[in-house]
Amino acid sequence: MLDPGDTLSCGVMNSVAPTSKHRRLPGLNVRPGSIKQARAEAGLTLAQVASGRLSRTAVHLAESGKTRPTLPTIELIAARTGKPVDFFLDPGQGGEARAGAPAMDRLRELAAAEQFRELLDQALLAKRAAGNTLDAAWAGYYVALARIRLADPHPALAELRQLRPVFEAAGDRWMVVECLDWESAALYLLEDAAAQGVARQALALSRELKPPHRAVEARILGRLGSIAVANHDWGSAIDFYQQAIEVAGDLKDLSRLGKMYNDLSIAYERLGDLPRARQHSQKAINIHELLQDQMSVARAENNLGMVLIRQGDLDSAREHLHRSLRICEETGLEVGKGTVLLTLAELDLHGGDPGGARKHANSARELAEKGNERGTLSHAHQLLGQIAESAGSKAEADREFGIAIAVLEGAGLRQRLVSCLAAYARVLEDRGDIDGALAQMKRAVAVTRPDLQQASEAMGEAGAG
Repeated sequence: MLDPGDTLSCGVMNSVAPTSKHRRLPGLNVRPGSIKQARAEAGLTLAQVASGRLSRTAVHLAESGKTRPTLPTIELIAARTGKPVDFFLDPGQGGEARAGAPAMDRLRELAAAEQFRELLDQALLAKRAAGNTLDAAWAGYYVALARIRLADPHPALAELRQLRPVFEAAGDRWMVVECLDWESAALYLLEDAAAQGVARQALALSRELKPPHRAVEARILGRLGSIAVANHDWGSAIDFYQQAIEVAGDLKDLSRLGKMYNDLSIAYERLGDLPRARQHSQKAINIHELLQDQMSVARAENNLGMVLIRQGDLDSAREHLHRSLRICEETGLEVGKGTVLLTLAELDLHGGDPGGARKHANSARELAEKGNERGTLSHAHQLLGQIAESAGSKAEADREFGIAIAVLEGAGLRQRLVSCLAAYARVLEDRGDIDGALAQMKRAVAVTRPDLQQASEAMGEAGAG
């Protein structure tokens, strides 16, 4: 099942306003412990935060509460640690520096607590009440984040594409990274092939900014891992997750770790390492239950069900899949529910119940058509083709596989297209249609290695001549 994202780790690269030599700016009340917390989460030393613009002592005094830093100092610390300015300021701080900050504080708290329905309501209110374009953009960012985490990607995508130019104009490159990352999350939920390119753009830009923000980079690498899983690129998925874990180091983010375990379980399952796949699925379930993240529990339960089907433990698989489906229904989760229905269809097929398999696959197809989930839609047609083949309906099987292949070609999902073509080739081979099977394998080669396909055609033409 597709996973919309990870816990919030937003950053801001604010420009630092020059100070006058003739006027001392007032000191601000800093929220106790905020500077040290931000520095620790960014993995920076005092000297790295100072970065030649401040003295190490000045950062230490501000961090320990022995001095009251000015707004430019706070802006510099915010830029170095990847936090918004209002993260550091005490809730009782007055003046323009705190304009709109209480609302932003509340939005950040709700995001960190993963209370996304309340976050959406509060962010919409804050956006309407915003006094300027930048405050409205910040509120809009939380609106988009909440929608993505509630599996409502269409309006989130439109919101993020409007926000990015605002942050670019403000010189806030960290928020440009954030918008790109969450845009890739929305595209990923929509099973859009553009997700990978946008995520790579976010990763490249994040690595240009100094100092580096390990939490953000780890999140983007994790996103690329999830996209690779969705694209059936199992080796790349494991590589991205290993990079994410290495970059994260000792940063503790249970929610993200749970999602990594979840997707790693899929990758290992597809590579045939079923014991490791089952181990990672159970770890993901345990973490998400601890965090009371029901939607992520549903995804992990589905993946564990897939592993158990491969291991032949159909009774246990059914138990986990029914729990996954029940959570989807209780939480109102529509995007991704089709994946659970397809796994149930596979379970029925393995259990000798083609009627139940067809019913679940058609339900998944209807949901995928409604939500424009093209990867899930193609999988539904592929599975319907396999069901038809098992019933001896060859013409129907060919028609369903044809639809599945056409959907993937139109969506530009190349790795999934290769998997579908290979599955169709196996069906044709089992049917005794060796020529048809070879034709599908040639199509798969043409997708992955067009250079080999062109060379083969050239050799054929030379031989004919």
